[in-house]
Amino acid sequence: MVKKNRISILLSLIFSFFSLNSASLWSQDVDSVPLLITNNSYLVGIGSANMYDTYLSPLEYKGTSIRVMNERMRRTTWFDYRFYKQQIIDLEVAKGDNPAKNASEYWVLGNYRLGGHYQFYQTNRLRLGAGGLWDIAGGVLYNERNGNNPATARAYTNLNLSAIASYRFDKFAVRWQIDTPVAGVLFSPRYGQSYYEMSLGNSVDVVNFSSFHNQRALRNYITADIPLNKYIIRVGYLGSYYQTKINSIHTHHYTHSFVIGFPMEGVKTPRKKTENLYW
Repeated sequence: MVKKNRISILLSLIFSFFSLNSASLWSQDVDSVPLLITNNSYLVGIGSANMYDTYLSPLEYKGTSIRVMNERMRRTTWFDYRFYKQQIIDLEVAKGDNPAKNASEYWVLGNYRLGGHYQFYQTNRLRLGAGGLWDIAGGVLYNERNGNNPATARAYTNLNLSAIASYRFDKFAVRWQIDTPVAGVLFSPRYGQSYYEMSLGNSVDVVNFSSFHNQRALRNYITADIPLNKYIIRVGYLGSYYQTKINSIHTHHYTHSFVIGFPMEGVKTPRKKTENLYW
C-alpha cells in the first residue's frame, strides 16, 4: 500500500513538472511575438514657398506655405515582422508674390501616399529601411493677374523609391526619410492651350508618362520625437522639391517647412492561426 502511494506521488510530481514547463514554453512563445505598434501623428507645418509655372507667368512667386498632415506607420507581420506600412495625407496651401510685389499667386494641393519599408537592419537603437510609396496628388495654382488663363490644374500619380533611418537616443528619437518618384503619370496642358479648348475636346498630349526626363522631385523629412511628461511632441523639417519640364512648360514648387505635432501609439495583437477544435 505504501509502495503504491509512493508511485502515485512520483507520477504526480512528474506530471506537474512537465505541465509547468510546457506552460512556461508557451508563455515564452507568446511573449516573443513582436507587438504590432501603430504610430499615428497629426502635424502642422509652416515655412517658405517658391512657385513657378510658365503657363501662367515667366516670374517666380515667393511667399508662405502652410500644411496639415496626418501620418500613420504600423508594423506588420510581413517578412518576419520587418515590414512597416506607411500612410500619409498632406494638404498644403500657399501664397506668393512676384518680385515687384504687385501680384500674387495662390496654391492648393492635396497629396495621399501609401507604401512601406522593409527594415533590413535593426538593433535596439538603430533601424535602416528601404521600400516604396505610391502617391496621388491634385490641386490648382491661381494667378490673380491673368485674364484668359488665370489658373492651372495640378494632377499626378507616381511610384516612389524611399529610404528611412531612425535612431533612439536615451532622451529622444530621430528619424530621416527621403522619397523620390521613379515613374508615373501627370497632367499638363500645352503652352498657350486654354482650358476652354480642352473642354471642347482638344485634349491631345495633356496626359503624359513621367519619369526623370520630365519630372524630378525629392521629399526630405527629418523629425525628432521628444517626451514631455506624459506626452510626446514631434518637431522637424520637411523639404519638398518638385519640378517638371513638359509640353514647353516649366514648373517648380519648392517648400521648406518647420513641422510640429503629436504622435499617438496603439497596439494590435497578431491574429492567431485558426484551429478547428470541433473534430
